[in-house]
Amino acid sequence: MGRISDTDSKPPTVSPAPIAVDSDQDRGGATDEPALVEKAAMVGTAAVGAMGAAAKDSQRGDSLQQLPQPERMRKVKSYAQLSSTAHGVRMLCKNISNTRVSIQVESLMIVTKKHDRSLIYLTREMVEWLLVNFPSTDVYVNESLKGSKRFNEKELIKDSKCAKSRIKYWTPELVSERGDLFDMIVTLGGDGTVLYVSSIFQQDVPPVMSFALGSLGFLTVFKYENFREDLIKALQSKIRTNMRTRLCCKVYRRLPCSSSKANKKKYEYIETHHILNELTIDRGPSPFLSMLELYGDHSLLTVAQADGLIIATPTGSTAYSLSAGGSLVYPSVNAICVTPVCPHTLSFRPIILPDSMRLRIKVPKRSRGTAWAAFDGKNRVELQRGDYISVTASPYSFPTLEYSPTDFIDSIRRTLNWNSREPQKSYAHMLSEKNQLRYESDACHKTPTSSDSADDKSASDPDPDEAAPSEQPADTSSDSEAGGDSFVLRRASNRRRKGRRPASRRPDSSHSTPHN
Repeated sequence: MGRISDTDSKPPTVSPAPIAVDSDQDRGGATDEPALVEKAAMVGTAAVGAMGAAAKDSQRGDSLQQLPQPERMRKVKSYAQLSSTAHGVRMLCKNISNTRVSIQVESLMIVTKKHDRSLIYLTREMVEWLLVNFPSTDVYVNESLKGSKRFNEKELIKDSKCAKSRIKYWTPELVSERGDLFDMIVTLGGDGTVLYVSSIFQQDVPPVMSFALGSLGFLTVFKYENFREDLIKALQSKIRTNMRTRLCCKVYRRLPCSSSKANKKKYEYIETHHILNELTIDRGPSPFLSMLELYGDHSLLTVAQADGLIIATPTGSTAYSLSAGGSLVYPSVNAICVTPVCPHTLSFRPIILPDSMRLRIKVPKRSRGTAWAAFDGKNRVELQRGDYISVTASPYSFPTLEYSPTDFIDSIRRTLNWNSREPQKSYAHMLSEKNQLRYESDACHKTPTSSDSADDKSASDPDPDEAAPSEQPADTSSDSEAGGDSFVLRRASNRRRKGRRPASRRPDSSHSTPHN
């Protein structure tokens, strides 16, 4: 991960005294990232309130009660103490999400979308600008650009007047072995490029800044046209990151009966994947419906008979899960989305579960066929009868730089036209010329005149008996032609409320005579 400056604040220490994680609402100082990571890891354990601290309420400013010690968490004295602990944990998570950090970027990694030659020139332009304006930063680009005529490393070094050692190349093998070498990642492409970064960083991920150079772009919120201003802001000032939840998926294979009796083990661990979007388990080439048992914390939730089952993160709620009828979920919500694909029963609707629950998707022995699992659309593996996949919230979140607090709402409006509709309008433009004149004349007659305004004012007088007779004009011919009926009805209603009989409308309303 990137190195974080501690010039503005000191790392908080864990002690029995109340501890406050300062957010950008409290002060603008940078935060010690290792301390935050340590606190977040402690929150994720069973002793959620065992930090011996109270989170500082950034909105009210009043501190909470002291949280209980780890050894006393299982024996709380009252429900109020338990409620205070839960609220403290929520406020701690909120403060972490609102924290702005200042990162000292010494090694910046650029991931460019593959199979798009035009992006090579954009990558070269960004690399040259970084080398000139940030002399202490080394830039890593994809090894496929090494020797590329479009990238032209020699000419790039000559134009930027920098040392050759500042331009380096990364490979997936280097990332898997030395993932902590990079302080920040810049992606040039679409959402698929961001998912590729998640696939090669299977543990800690540096902050990711994504520029929109793809088709849709739920995750790419920065525009390439403004990359200079955005990079200066990200590299020289404090930034806010969205800690997007990933899922940890572990595949287990059921051992044959002979092997299980000898080893006393029924299942064998196969592999682990940390995914950003979704785990998809479908029937594959089988002509039969897939039968999948869904367990939550060792309890059977349901048996799904469908074409497949989607286990998605809030980030993945805008992907395959949305196409299958799942709900949109805000990225910062701690949840797991379970969405069936073409279920056999129409009552099997999508459900959102807490990410604290451990899910297990198993292919039962009575299933007619096997199932196939895909992790963010890659690394497909076949699940035989008896195999299962364990799904939990990953300890390695995926941090993305935030452009504005409304990134998610803006993205679904831009890409999905969320709740966009044409405003209601008049159909006057469809009238004929004759009816158009009538419509305009009618609209002019319905416009209230000064006399109408005076009548309305007198009619709304709380005590009409105190008004002078001259201040209560009778109906005129203009009233009869321009909304006179509504005027009489309003006056009659007003008089009924006062217990008086309404005056009948006279046939000759041209003379203004006072009412008796």
